[in-house]
Amino acid sequence: MMAKKVLIAAVAALAAIAAAWRAAILWNDGRDIPVLMYHNVLPDDGTLTVWQVTEDEFARQIRELDEGGYTPVLPDDIYWAARGLRLLPRKPVAITFDDGYEGVMKYAEPILAEHGFKAICYVIVGRLGGEGADRGVFDSGPLLSTNEVSAMARRGTIAIGSHSMTHVPAWRQLAMEIPESRRALKRLTGVRTKSYCYPHGLCGYDGMNAALRHGKFRTALACGDAMFHFSPKADLYAIPRVSVYGGRHEFEISDFSAGDGRATATVKNAGASMPVRCMLVGRRDGRVHISDGPAVRIGQGRRNTVPEATFEWTGLPDGLGTEDFDAVVCEQNGLFTY
Repeated sequence: MMAKKVLIAAVAALAAIAAAWRAAILWNDGRDIPVLMYHNVLPDDGTLTVWQVTEDEFARQIRELDEGGYTPVLPDDIYWAARGLRLLPRKPVAITFDDGYEGVMKYAEPILAEHGFKAICYVIVGRLGGEGADRGVFDSGPLLSTNEVSAMARRGTIAIGSHSMTHVPAWRQLAMEIPESRRALKRLTGVRTKSYCYPHGLCGYDGMNAALRHGKFRTALACGDAMFHFSPKADLYAIPRVSVYGGRHEFEISDFSAGDGRATATVKNAGASMPVRCMLVGRRDGRVHISDGPAVRIGQGRRNTVPEATFEWTGLPDGLGTEDFDAVVCEQNGLFTY
């Protein structure tokens, strides 16, 4: 009799686990996760490049995410959610930094900690050095030292991932480096990671995927400037990200007109180039209407860039005009306004 009761209890427990697993899969499936790609965060000295976001702008963006109800997740959260072993929040967002700059620790980490947010920083393992004259340097500034990487990981606000050993634009060499980058990161800093970020966005090669599996990585992040559409069958070695552009932006909206369910507005940018769209915000109900069509790269100094572009809206509520909306420039996925 006792054995029968134990068997019944075991079957009931397994049924409950299976039900919880199915519920988690259904809850997580279909969520769009903005995976934000930053590089460096620095005080504004008037000379920052497109990959250097000002400290004040970063603080504003994190505040907008917090006020918008977003909850940060890490790549490991996505990995376990794909297996039905973790519930994603209602509005997930992943915050990532490439290269491993000192500015991430000095300026971004305190802002994230203030909001209780977490992020992950992908370091170029072979360029990690000491401090002072021994500090490594890369495209957008001084890099973290090995001791700083260890300390940042221990604090827990910013996790650490691998961004290769050398960051060379050659996928075959990068593939050879993948397992070593994880071992070297552990040897140099004590940090164990299972998340990788492709240098130069070199994703999609079979040799890279094989090296990631051999190196025991669970996730790998690419570029793509697109939301990650989560599903249990999603390719976790090709998670796309949304680029967050820095530098100085000087947007101006002109020729705004609305009526008969349609609207148009012209956007100019005298500052650094970035792909944007335009949104209308209802003055009465706060409803947001993103412009039709793709984002347009507007600004100065990059290929495929125009100084201005006209955006259109169709399908707006009838009977509303310009006095009923505020027109605002927004990041191409509508996350941040400028």
